Order: sequence, then C-alpha cells, then structure tokens
Amino acid sequence: MWRWDQGRLLYFQFDVLKSIASVLVKFDGVKISDCEDLFRETLTKETGMPFAPAHYTVLRNYKRVFECAFLATVADRKLIVTDFCRELAKEDGAFSNVDDYMLSYINRFRFPFSAFDGYDPAIERVYPFCAVIKYLITLVHKGVQPNISLDEIFHLIIANHCTGFEEMSFYESLTPKEYTITDTEKRQLREMIIFISQLSILKVYDGKLWLDISNQSALDELVLKFLQPIASTPKENRLEEFMTLTRISGDIVLPTLEVFVSDISDMAFIEGKRKRVEHFRVDRSPLLRKYYREMNQRPVCHMCHMDVSVKYPWTDYMLDIHHLLPLSSSITITTKGTSLQDIVGLCPSCHRSIHLYYSKWLRKSGQDDFNSKTEAMDVYLSAIKEIA
Repeated sequence: MWRWDQGRLLYFQFDVLKSIASVLVKFDGVKISDCEDLFRETLTKETGMPFAPAHYTVLRNYKRVFECAFLATVADRKLIVTDFCRELAKEDGAFSNVDDYMLSYINRFRFPFSAFDGYDPAIERVYPFCAVIKYLITLVHKGVQPNISLDEIFHLIIANHCTGFEEMSFYESLTPKEYTITDTEKRQLREMIIFISQLSILKVYDGKLWLDISNQSALDELVLKFLQPIASTPKENRLEEFMTLTRISGDIVLPTLEVFVSDISDMAFIEGKRKRVEHFRVDRSPLLRKYYREMNQRPVCHMCHMDVSVKYPWTDYMLDIHHLLPLSSSITITTKGTSLQDIVGLCPSCHRSIHLYYSKWLRKSGQDDFNSKTEAMDVYLSAIKEIA
C-alpha cells in the first residue's frame, strides 16, 4: 500500500517546510515533552500554521509530517533532526528552492517507510515518485499528453508492481491491471501526488498529474540524475532506516538549468541568479498558461487592465504568466492541486517591465530575493501604481 500522512497536506508546502525546519533545528536533541508549550508556540509563530488541537501533543499529530518530509523523527523521546532539515533551515543552504529539495527527495523516499505502522524491511523496496515520473516521460516520447490520473496510477503503476528501478522501456509497455481501490488509499495517494507536484516540472489540475516539460536534454538529465533510486539495504531498526534515507553525504546533486530568452530584459532579470531562473521557468510554463486561460477566459492584463484581444484582434490569448511570490518560492498547493492564487496574466510589455522593476528594486535594496510574500506583493502593487 502506498501511504502518506493524510489530512496534513498544507503543512507540506515548501515554504511551510522551510519554516518548520528552521524551528526544528532549534529543538534538535531536546525532549519535547519538557517544553511542549514553547515548541507549539514557536512552530505556530514562525510558520503561520496552526498546530492544533491543543489537547494533543504536537508530535502526536505532526510527527509523521516531519518524517514524510525528511525533517525529523523522535528517539528516546528526543527530537532528532536530519541533514535535509538542516539544509532547509539554512538561509544559503543547498536547497535554495523547491526543485533542489524535491529532486534530492524523490529518489530517496521509498516503501517500506519507517514512519508507518507495519514497517517490514523484508518487503520489496518501491520508489513511488521515480516510477510515476518515469511513466510520464514515456508518454512524452510517444507524443501523448503526459498526464496520469489517480485511478491510472493504481491500475498502471501499483497493480503492475512498479518499483522505480525499472528501465524506461518497461514503462513504455505498461498495460492496466485490475486493482481494488479503497477510499483511504485514494486519499493518501492524492495527497502524496499533490505534494510532489510542487516540483516545477509537475502540476496537478483537472484531477491529473501533468509533466510540464518537453526539452529532451532536460528529460534525459531527469532520468539519469534524479530518477535512479538511491538504493541501500533496508535497516531493521526504524531510526537507523530513517536517518540513512535522509543522510546527505558529499555534494548535493542539482539540476542543470537551460535558459532560453527572447528579450534582453529577460536576461537582465535572470542573469547570474539560480532562483531567478527557477522563476523564469514558472513564467514560461505552457501548462500553467493553459490552466490560467481555462480559468480566465478573457485575456486582460492584471497590471494595465488592457484586453489584449481588443488591442490586438489578430491574436488569440497573448498573456504571459507571472509569479507573484518571492522568486525562490514554489507555487501554492491546495487540497485540489496546483493553485493559481500566486500567478497573474500580464501582457508582454507589462511582463518585461515588471521584471525590470524587480531587478531595480532588488539592486537598490541590496537583496537577491524578496524576504516574504508580503514584500513581494507590496513591490508588485507599487509597480502598478507607477503605471502612467
């Protein structure tokens, strides 16, 4: 059974995980039962999330969140943080954005997983995220829209006992098999798929997980560097197993970033800044653009309020997608999937101008990125006010 921490999805948002990590490292090695109120208060204050209900301990309700996210566990009633947690907590850590974290995560997370009841190291190892993404890539190779529904994951991936170790040719020949799906399994699968969809090349909408990339060199790199399971012999001891999975030894493997620019203002915005390149990916996401268009039928620029189809009647839907959050932030997820609350549609002129406005503001402020969602939104609204 593919399992996840059901009902805590919003705590798995990348920005929230970073905030949680910054708190957990402060309590590393501490017996939480001796400072329960302080632990809950600090988590609530620094993450903006409620760690409720108050009549249960935080670890009773959220220990599995910490474990599934590779942040921390408990041993001898003491909190034990992981290498992943320490990197996320650093201001200039290796996990500077959601892709760095997710691409280091997907080929490590496996079943059996020590956070769940019935952990048995003798059970065959399964790397669920590697298996699902490999299948999506084979759809790209076939020229088919790369998406998969929850039911298809059950009948194609789970029913065929895919482990993530298989070669790509194995996934190309998959055919559906019978599988009896329970409501509990489906809810847990939905949440783990929405969690992984924070990876910039994935989106969840219309009840399906979509692969949002078609560049062949990027796909090849994804398969060779990030979809090969990091295999180790499962440990009998749960703590040893968990700490082995979350241990970082040597340099963290990061993706190569290919940038294609059509305007000098784009290059001025992204040059030399890895996280800005990630933001650039969001701006140029064809799947997000399609999703946004479905939800916003008229192509009206959010900045200048121009209806582009009226101004340029020979065009179809000439709007770009723009990310409103700090450049290193991931797009918000909800219980339904990828959210559009963090993006707006801009005409090409306003889109180029806002990138230049951000660059100017950040240079003047001596910053590489916005410090918060509020600051990013304030700067965006300031730019709108300055439009003549």
